Amino acid sequence: MVGVQVSIRSATTEDAQRIHELHTAAVRVLCAPHYTPEIVEGWLANRTAQGYLRGIGAGATIVAELASNVVGFGEGVPGEVVAVFVDPVFVNRGIGSILLEHTLRLTQEHQGTVRLESTLNAVGFYERFGFSQVERSLVRRNQVEIPIVVMQRHGESHRFLT
Repeated sequence: MVGVQVSIRSATTEDAQRIHELHTAAVRVLCAPHYTPEIVEGWLANRTAQGYLRGIGAGATIVAELASNVVGFGEGVPGEVVAVFVDPVFVNRGIGSILLEHTLRLTQEHQGTVRLESTLNAVGFYERFGFSQVERSLVRRNQVEIPIVVMQRHGESHRFLT
């Protein structure tokens, strides 16, 4: 980490728009080199800020703040990391690592196996945290098939590696 003072807190409904904006930017900037323009557009089509309200309402979504600005978010449910995304302007500062550590706490205190579906560009990031590749798969969104990598880690491999 490069001396970033990030705070982590539970997301609120007021964060939904900013989460949507940074998620969209992350896909367009960070994921796009690994996917065709058609896949990126299909992936992002019909997404709205309201789509994040369910996770927020369930207490499954957290945000990273830097100087009172939301710069990333994570979502975790028992046994699964649903998402970890950082605003492209703030990547490579350790924010994703901090978010993943906190998101893992939402996966039931790391009991048993934790799985996730990684974008192609994030596989190495998750491997640094002890996740291993299980299989390559496709997720269908808006008539587009998005290549992903299913990953998991087991029990004691939950110790943080940052």
